[in-house]
Amino acid sequence: MCSAETQAAALAALLSAALGGAETRIEATCDRIRIEADLPGELAAAAHAALLSALAAGARYGHRRVSGGAETVWVEIDVDVEIDKDGPRQPDSPRTPRAPRTPRAPRSK
Repeated sequence: MCSAETQAAALAALLSAALGGAETRIEATCDRIRIEADLPGELAAAAHAALLSALAAGARYGHRRVSGGAETVWVEIDVDVEIDKDGPRQPDSPRTPRAPRTPRAPRSK
């Protein structure tokens, strides 16, 4: 498993790489970590695909225009979610589903 901070660092690296080495900003609160980056004027098709892949790796993502027409993308992860080889899971959730219950025999009247 990896911590939320490790996942945030990996997402920041993915986002930066997708945007040609753009600087990322990381903001953390008690329940989430947000990674932001400014978009360049134009994105090649491969960079656009890499950007979408990086954003999809988070819990939430978005895009906004800031003053002067500049654009920013952001991706968030939840701090209380643990990541293991099978993907995100809540800390107290079981790794495997419970075994199905055996049906009871119908009651006789």
